Amino acid sequence: MTDQAYPGGARGPSLPNSPRDGEAVPRIGAMRAGAGTTVGAALAVVLLCGACSSPGDDLPAVPAAGETMGEAELADAAVDLVEERDAALAGGDREAFMATVDDDELGFTATQQRWFDNLAAMPVTDLALAPAGDPEARTDGDVELPVDFTMRLDGFERRSVTQRLTYTVRQGDDGGAVLVADRDADRDKKAGWLPDPWDVTAVEVRESGSILALFDEETSPYADAVMEDLEASQRTVLAAVPGWSGQLVAYDISDLTALEERTPMELWETGGVAYPVPVRESSSKVAAYRFIVNPEVVHNGLQRDSLLRHELTHVALAERDDASPRWLVEGAAEYVSRSEQTVEEQRALAAYIARYVGITDPVLVDDPAAFYSSPDVNYEMAAIACSFLADTRGPEVLWALMDDFTADRSQPGALSSARVDEVVRREVGLDTDQLAQLALAWALG
Repeated sequence: MTDQAYPGGARGPSLPNSPRDGEAVPRIGAMRAGAGTTVGAALAVVLLCGACSSPGDDLPAVPAAGETMGEAELADAAVDLVEERDAALAGGDREAFMATVDDDELGFTATQQRWFDNLAAMPVTDLALAPAGDPEARTDGDVELPVDFTMRLDGFERRSVTQRLTYTVRQGDDGGAVLVADRDADRDKKAGWLPDPWDVTAVEVRESGSILALFDEETSPYADAVMEDLEASQRTVLAAVPGWSGQLVAYDISDLTALEERTPMELWETGGVAYPVPVRESSSKVAAYRFIVNPEVVHNGLQRDSLLRHELTHVALAERDDASPRWLVEGAAEYVSRSEQTVEEQRALAAYIARYVGITDPVLVDDPAAFYSSPDVNYEMAAIACSFLADTRGPEVLWALMDDFTADRSQPGALSSARVDEVVRREVGLDTDQLAQLALAWALG
């Protein structure tokens, strides 16, 4: 499984008077929160923790102010700090969680408060923070410690997701260890880490059945309309794509960093991107598929419903289309997006757009880089081909093609044009050139 993203572009310029758009993870440490338990559900047992020790117990001594910890002492204290934060996070104890942070670091303190509050507002389970290696002393006297953070969006993800943090710990003014940073920019860049909404903004959480959506202060005024269209789009995709559970996680936030890094197109061309979430870095196992939307496109009511149906199709198909050529991946999603229209309406729309973007010599593009380099034409030609196949042979032919490409992936050699033609001819009796010609003729009628 490769870390593919499936962008849903505005798919051509805005058209005047047109109705179209744009193995469970091994948990680190004990399970701290049961299914359905949020970070905010504070455990009463936390309040009784003082009864767990007696004056005769050997407790770690905290150096008095002015006494400097040795390197080994600070390293041990860093490990203890992770355990304190793990217990506080699982117990919903915000005060204890923030007590581990250096309050002289005002910016970091603010982001840690926001992060805790975001998790408290979300349906999370399998929460854990655990050391993932040995502490290392830095030249400035601080200690760095790799830490695994594990969580699962309860009811919306099949597996837990573990991401690597880098804690920087130093001795605080009161003599104890405090956290001053939880990420390392160089390491994150090499690992390809991209922030989630709860990492960058205060989130507003909306749930509706098996739909979870996150908004922020700037996008929340559109939340009601977006949720209504998500529910309608979910119904359409459930009816069209066999085997989908309907579980859905969507982000509609104003920080577009994660969207911009995932789309192969220009940001202004991109309505949204669906992408797989691996259980941990470089893993082939996927916890879930999520999608990010571009507010500038999704908040346009004329394009929102069709864009959401397109992206939800990518989410529903998950790994099923990983081995397929790009025209089939994007064309099938666009077919589902238009499936609420009658065949006559689909043909009329296809003819309108084909003429608008100037399709005269139809080609179905296999390669992702080539496909997204000219999205206006390639999205529409893919949509026409898949709509033609669904109309003339039934929509199940699209899923059968994807399954054939998946089976063919076990054969030696790359997915060449010849290989694509071989699979398509075997399934529908046409090569891709013939398919493109017949499909365009069907659209132009």
